[in-house]
Amino acid sequence: MAGKIPVAQVNNELLTAMDLLPTFAKLAGAAVPADRIIDGKDIMPVLIDKGKSPHQAFFYHKGNTLAAVRSGKWKLHVDGDKPVALYNLESDISESTNVIQGNGKIIDQLLAHIETFQEDILKNYRSAAYVENPRPLTKN
Repeated sequence: MAGKIPVAQVNNELLTAMDLLPTFAKLAGAAVPADRIIDGKDIMPVLIDKGKSPHQAFFYHKGNTLAAVRSGKWKLHVDGDKPVALYNLESDISESTNVIQGNGKIIDQLLAHIETFQEDILKNYRSAAYVENPRPLTKN
């Protein structure tokens, strides 16, 4: 049935909870906030048509530190800017076999995603909950 998510469908595309806001907003006919960057994407086409993920890359953090990047079937773990492990998630979902040796081209592609991501973060940075010279609220 058109516009419906098929029952018992298996989907191996990269989707994230961040995608729920733009997906539900579109389904409800609402607009996502335009005053900030929304990381999620509308994933309804993926769920209905078994399309491809709208995410070219996905980034994993431990606290405020970038820990890994995933693109397609590849996931690269990093320590700072140093690659430390590479996994083919298509054949090794448990990340048990590090295939970093001999995959320099893939590593370079994943590092390029990280570089673009870090540039985007710097370009769109806004401090959170910081007020210069704060004062307590008072009644007038």
